[in-house]
Amino acid sequence: MNSQQLDLFSQPEQDNPLKNRYVCLVGDFRISQKDLEAKLIAIGSKEKKRKKEDKDDKKTFNYFPTKYVNYYVIGSNPKEDALKRIALNEHDGFHARIIDETKLYQFFDGIFTDNDFVPELVEKKISLDYSYYKWTAPTINGKNFISRVSSPLSYDLDGIANPISQLEIYVPIVPNSNMQALYQIIGNLGGYANKDYFDGTNLVLLSNETLSKLEQGIKDEIILNIENIYNKSDAIMFNVQFTCESAFINWVKQRMKVFPDESTITLLQKYEFSKQ
Repeated sequence: MNSQQLDLFSQPEQDNPLKNRYVCLVGDFRISQKDLEAKLIAIGSKEKKRKKEDKDDKKTFNYFPTKYVNYYVIGSNPKEDALKRIALNEHDGFHARIIDETKLYQFFDGIFTDNDFVPELVEKKISLDYSYYKWTAPTINGKNFISRVSSPLSYDLDGIANPISQLEIYVPIVPNSNMQALYQIIGNLGGYANKDYFDGTNLVLLSNETLSKLEQGIKDEIILNIENIYNKSDAIMFNVQFTCESAFINWVKQRMKVFPDESTITLLQKYEFSKQ
């Protein structure tokens, strides 16, 4: 009798957790892939059609992980690239349930509890922590994800290259600071300073205080606001770089030594005076 077995006076037995759910098999398993897929089909799991460029165009339970997966089943010897793709989904806020081979067989045998069920729709729910500030885009199949940006923003300490040119930069209020001077500095250097966070944001400039709190595991209203806006948006990738107030200002100082600009230097002095 399984944990969902009901007596004669109870309600009908629940469906299996895998029914109507996308399942992704990763690695090697004790029984053949064909037999595993047959069991999944029999239990009502959803199959995923391969990409159009695949000649056979067949459905499969063994495919590159996507945001639609409800369960990842990790067998033995999983490919590192597959695990990286799962981690990338997690980074973007799509948290599928990860189970091992033993758990899968228990599901096949009807052994499960209420806690084993997951929603049919995978909800996007990002939870920002300090790791996002120090995040490095993965290398998958030997190729760098050129569409993904690593964080924090890398500055040219010689002050020559300009990494903020043409970037949409969310600049939340920095306490006790001349914000107009900061916005204008960014504008003088070719960036677009925005008072609000939106889907097209390339870079988030955090105050030193916000970053310090995040490093301690504390989320202030700035971080919570970014989470909330992203989770409610249609975006499927969190592809945003971070920088902090002190790193940016230090770079501006170096930049002014190489390319002195009286307007920017004056604004920088005003900004630093406001911090005293």
